[in-house]
Amino acid sequence: MALIIEELNRAHRVQMRYRMDGDKFTLGRAYSNDAILEDIHTDGRHAEIRREEDGNYILHDLNTVNGSQLLGNLKDRSIKPGEISSHQISSGDLIQCGKSRLRIFNCDDSVAEATPLHSLENLFASLSHPLYAILLVLAVALSTALLSYLGYARTYQWTIAVNILASAVIGLVIYAGVWAFVGRVVRHETHFFAHLSIAAIGALTYAVWEWFGSVLNYNFAIGNTMEVLDFLVLAIILPAMLWCACYLATNLGRAWRWAVALILPIGFLGLGLVETIGSIDDFSETPEISTELKYDNMLLRKPVPMQEFIAGSAAQFDIPIKNDESEKGSRDSSSAEDDSAEVE
Repeated sequence: MALIIEELNRAHRVQMRYRMDGDKFTLGRAYSNDAILEDIHTDGRHAEIRREEDGNYILHDLNTVNGSQLLGNLKDRSIKPGEISSHQISSGDLIQCGKSRLRIFNCDDSVAEATPLHSLENLFASLSHPLYAILLVLAVALSTALLSYLGYARTYQWTIAVNILASAVIGLVIYAGVWAFVGRVVRHETHFFAHLSIAAIGALTYAVWEWFGSVLNYNFAIGNTMEVLDFLVLAIILPAMLWCACYLATNLGRAWRWAVALILPIGFLGLGLVETIGSIDDFSETPEISTELKYDNMLLRKPVPMQEFIAGSAAQFDIPIKNDESEKGSRDSSSAEDDSAEVE
């Protein structure tokens, strides 16, 4: 039976594996060791593992500066951590030499079942292609500039388009770069172009909704309801983007991945939604109508002449309104009555 020694990095992922088939195995920074540890806190010859006649493996600390510690056992929680100078190894032991962490198993130990690939793996692989990512980013930048141009009332300056294009591209690159950095630290995988493509798809989807929502508001003047619809659209786009980012860049399980993807964006958006819903019933002296410039062919309803609209509308207020002359006459009569009362 052989012994498998795994060297872990700071993210607790295996960066090197060693197989001990003989009776002796040494660890340390010296080049003569069987496992060379790149850790300035370990000695040149830090520890050795010996196989006894009965088949047990014993780890010996070689009187080192920082010593060796048993951090626990992945299979037996009853094993207590502590400083060790000589320790009989059990499969699953987690040992620290200096600051290097080692995980030790018997080669005959069973391993967990293989995790099935997610159904979106092929899609993520396609989105990782640099050409697709660049084309999607350009589509977002151009659609954003086009929406700005269509809704601009004054003479459109080229500097406005440049600022919009630059802002869209830089924002997407920063988003992808942050998640690529997280993935590099946590999983040692960047997936930069996949993150960039996913962010571009989300931004492009919202740009399409923004155009459609403006046409909807232009025709039906739905006012505050647009903010509620915006919330619903973003409550789909943002969790989807965050779920993909967590899947590609972190080691979160399925339940935690869904929890993070749903709670964070919906909770943040919900704060603004509560304020919007609370102000829907507030009285407004002027009706809320769309003031955006649109082409005639975007009008989905047949226009109604003003007089016809007023004639067919229900009464809005029941408060009687007096004209200025009647109000002036009433004030003069009340003043005369007051003067006569004073004379008497």
